[in-house]
Amino acid sequence: MNSTEPITTSVPDGSTLDAPAIAASASELAHTTSDYVHVWSKLLASETRLARVSVVRLALAALVVPALALAICITLDAFIIALLNRWLHDWSSCIAIVLFANLAGLFGLLLGMRQWWRNLSLPRSRGALVQLLGRMA
Repeated sequence: MNSTEPITTSVPDGSTLDAPAIAASASELAHTTSDYVHVWSKLLASETRLARVSVVRLALAALVVPALALAICITLDAFIIALLNRWLHDWSSCIAIVLFANLAGLFGLLLGMRQWWRNLSLPRSRGALVQLLGRMA
């Protein structure tokens, strides 16, 4: 083989590729890979900026929502007290009734949260797994 003959490479299907075609293919692969990495990094940077903005907005909402909920509860309690006062004509009784209703609602919510907390531990699945492992042993 002299230096003017092109270098060829056999491909599994029986055809041959010459060196310039392999180099062009490798160059195209490198260029495509570079473009892919560039586009992916731009997407990642864009999503990171979006996530940063979303975290700030979530933090602000986490501060505003409890304040709004408290204001709504206070307003609703004042409205209920005013309505009860029209019927009972005694502010202290009205305030006591609303306070009792609020405490009962809070107690019910705490009981519900306790049950929801227990459900997080997946008690039925855990019990079924213990029963299955007991049978296997």
